[in-house]
Amino acid sequence: MTFSQVIQSDLTVLKKKMDSYKSLSKKQDEILEAQIRYEHVWSSNAIEGNTLKRYETTSILQTGLTSQGTPIKDVLETLDLNDAYNYMMDLVSRKQPLTQQVIRDLNRFVTAKTAKDLSAAARYRAILVWPNGLQNHPYVEPFEIQPAMDDLITWSRTAQKQLHPVQYAADLHQRFVSIHPFEDGNGRTARLLMNMALPQAGYPIVNIQPNAKERTAYMNALETSRISHDASQFENIIANYSVEALNNRIKTLALNEQNIKDADQDFDL
Repeated sequence: MTFSQVIQSDLTVLKKKMDSYKSLSKKQDEILEAQIRYEHVWSSNAIEGNTLKRYETTSILQTGLTSQGTPIKDVLETLDLNDAYNYMMDLVSRKQPLTQQVIRDLNRFVTAKTAKDLSAAARYRAILVWPNGLQNHPYVEPFEIQPAMDDLITWSRTAQKQLHPVQYAADLHQRFVSIHPFEDGNGRTARLLMNMALPQAGYPIVNIQPNAKERTAYMNALETSRISHDASQFENIIANYSVEALNNRIKTLALNEQNIKDADQDFDL
């Protein structure tokens, strides 16, 4: 299955529908964006093994309070990814093009307080690594990382203009993970890169859910695409998340618009 014209059309139609509604008030928009950020920090960390529950992550980011017995590492990962997310959204607001410096900076934020070797943050790895249990399918050889990252940036400049925005975001994620350039934080950095690309094109953030079923489908699709050089399975997973995010935003905007009309009618009475 490819990223078909049907999928592209469905996404484009939903985006046009979303764009047709009035914007939320500034306060409502800030609250919604904060909720999406909390969701991202929780879900992206949980995919990597962070044990915090959603409400615990939200509590840390809203109030700075933690539950008794909360692992320090999990708290630090939460603070790091929150900072990285805020930096990503700042890049979006400034329409920052993708560069290796941007990618390094995102990884530096992601691992700022938790990297085993803090001096190695944002530094390309010098050793061979592979997914758990797949030693026969290692990631890119260390000496090939720099050329692969050069190619990634070159590819992105063309692909961002030629591909559907959701397909581009998915492919950027997939290609970066296949390189796996850093010692730590590659998955979280990849999901930030994907979510940098989506709002740059006017699409909502998507958050991969960490429950066993969805995490397994996500991880398997990434690995299948890396080995087969066919990203279609992974692209379709991200497309489904985008459809869900668009529909959720449309429902929120439609309700807000109806609430405005109801209030205006009551005032006229």
